[in-house]
Amino acid sequence: MLADDPGSTILTLTSFGMVQRSRPHGRDVTPVVALCKDPVRGTREIQLETGAHGILLTLCGDYTRRRSADGRSPVDNVTHYFDVAVHQVRAVDSGLASTRSRSETRAPRVFESDDLSVITGWAQAVAEALVCAPERLELLLRNALPCAPWRTKLRLAQPSRQFSDAVSFIAKVVRPVSHHDPRPTFDDAVNACREDRPDPNGVEMLARRILRSALDQLQSRRRTNGLVENDGVAS
Repeated sequence: MLADDPGSTILTLTSFGMVQRSRPHGRDVTPVVALCKDPVRGTREIQLETGAHGILLTLCGDYTRRRSADGRSPVDNVTHYFDVAVHQVRAVDSGLASTRSRSETRAPRVFESDDLSVITGWAQAVAEALVCAPERLELLLRNALPCAPWRTKLRLAQPSRQFSDAVSFIAKVVRPVSHHDPRPTFDDAVNACREDRPDPNGVEMLARRILRSALDQLQSRRRTNGLVENDGVAS
């Protein structure tokens, strides 16, 4: 029932013990323990292979178009989730294999957890400034950058290189928007950070998505409160 609701992605799980004991008349026993259904790819059965002890299901989220039956214009501000990979998990019985697995080189993080939280906070502040106080946006961006005077006064350590690059990128994205129109629209800002471009370090891509998320959340909240006009102008 839920999976038939427009736009829904539903993952249903079944106990493997229950599956083993199920004996449907005229059918063979099947090791299907999950059912994933989305509006694009349809229904997909997920089996637990012989010898496997679990399943790792990888999901991916991407922006998609929200449509409404109440007359509102379609807008790309909702997330569509879909499964992209299924890996069978098997427990090892050798300490050597377990040690080797832990010693494998992992890809470095784009941001540390603290940096990610602070960057998200600055992105939310930028989104608020675009709507409520565009005349103070430039001051906000200067304060977000490294070596801002307030950091020295509070004796704070300088931020990491990744943090500095992310904040500089956010400033580069929104400055053309703010100069284009003293009262920029959300569509302008969202379009400015919509497309991901080649980025070897992943900093710009992640910063772009953080800013896009902040803009989408603020716009959704203001629409709910009836504070955004139909023409899309931030008010």
